[in-house]
Amino acid sequence: MKNKTKSTDQTNTSEHIAEDWFNEILAQISADNFMLKAEIAAIQRMNQNNMMIHGSESDRAKIARTTNTMYYLKNLLFDYFQLLNQSEFQPIHLALDLSDSKVLVWAEIEDENHQAEDNLFLTEAKVNAKYGEFGFFISSTIVERSDLTTIPPHYVKVK
Repeated sequence: MKNKTKSTDQTNTSEHIAEDWFNEILAQISADNFMLKAEIAAIQRMNQNNMMIHGSESDRAKIARTTNTMYYLKNLLFDYFQLLNQSEFQPIHLALDLSDSKVLVWAEIEDENHQAEDNLFLTEAKVNAKYGEFGFFISSTIVERSDLTTIPPHYVKVK
């Protein structure tokens, strides 16, 4: 009898979560509709909604892809820096180059600083394990100070 109650409670909780989710979406759509009619919505939001309403399927797919990419890259970078900074072994310089599905990392470390190198590779591996299934990943290039290599011009220096 106890298991049946637990299963029923879980079903009710799942239904409640789904109902809350749908209600939130409907509320957001209603708010967007009001703000569009009142012409008080942000320009970007108005353009996005117009594209969703009047645009082609290709236009809608492009918006979805851009939104998806921004979401995953933002979270990937947040996780990368959070994990990287958990260690005291840091690179001397760090630079990034972004594309629509990957982050290229260029890092300079002190000569023979295996702990900093391990930290960079372990951070990359953890982030790739989390985001790789969604098609987003990090690829690192690690150089030592004695290599006398400069940051490639298409990278943005972070540190």
